[in-house]
Amino acid sequence: MARIAAIVGWLIFLSLGSLQAQVTTLVPKVWNGEALLKDEGLFYLQASILDSDAKHKGGSFSFVLFGKKQKKSYSVQFDTMPLGQHPDKVWKLKEDEYQITQVQHVDNQGRRWTWKGPYRTPLKVKSRSLSNLGIWYLVQLKQPGQLSILIKDSRNVFQKDKTQGSIARVIDGLSGREQATFEQKAAARQGEIRAVFRSTRTIGMFYKLNLFRQNHHAPKVIGVLQSNDPDIRTCYTDFLERTAPAQGTITYTMLLSHQTHSIRSLKVKQSQIKDDRFLECLYYKLMALSFPIKESMIGELSLIFQISS
Repeated sequence: MARIAAIVGWLIFLSLGSLQAQVTTLVPKVWNGEALLKDEGLFYLQASILDSDAKHKGGSFSFVLFGKKQKKSYSVQFDTMPLGQHPDKVWKLKEDEYQITQVQHVDNQGRRWTWKGPYRTPLKVKSRSLSNLGIWYLVQLKQPGQLSILIKDSRNVFQKDKTQGSIARVIDGLSGREQATFEQKAAARQGEIRAVFRSTRTIGMFYKLNLFRQNHHAPKVIGVLQSNDPDIRTCYTDFLERTAPAQGTITYTMLLSHQTHSIRSLKVKQSQIKDDRFLECLYYKLMALSFPIKESMIGELSLIFQISS
């Protein structure tokens, strides 16, 4: 507890960093055990969200990584879990050095907390290696809506029997030092790619929005949803990867606030997809959005998810 308190004390005095230019973000794919291409690597991380009194808080957050060589940004949604456990999700990225440019967290009361980077230490993803990006401590500062972040290196918690024989080693993503080595299967060493999906699937996500008497504002709101489509869509692709295919419509009632330029209240009115983890992911994605509105309004939003082979 003393260590956590010290970390919180340090974070409160860290600079919030400079603002970054708005860029289109991609969503990295979740790794399912397939062999990697020669320019691909993997990463995982651990994280804890704390309040200013060093009390642990659960929940999820999103962050943006910017590849220095590729000049591309990637948006990742992360669900916290107890520290020291084998990660429940590993992501795939091109080999590069990545800067953390933004972190956002929406708490269980719908309040949004934000940190703007870049973080002082770039993160390394190397070819056919698994990068351990350490433990991320996110602290809700006393200033409303402001986060601070500190990343500490950590021992590897990825279990050897989960490698699928397709990665050679685990590295410290902050320093690049090797933490563990694994024996690769012959197919992986020769660069043969084991297919995970047997067919091509087309995933559609469509929007319906009714702002009632203020419906003339609908194009602006829909525009924000469309610009964040890749990030919102990842909730559905993650859902499809861990369960039987399902499609349908989720309808919400919502209140948009002109004071926070965000969704103040969001409730499921009807859902044809009954999966708590999927619905929770959508909730946090939508609550994190910012809308250019000058007056508060109520509305009904429908997200239609379709899949075809």
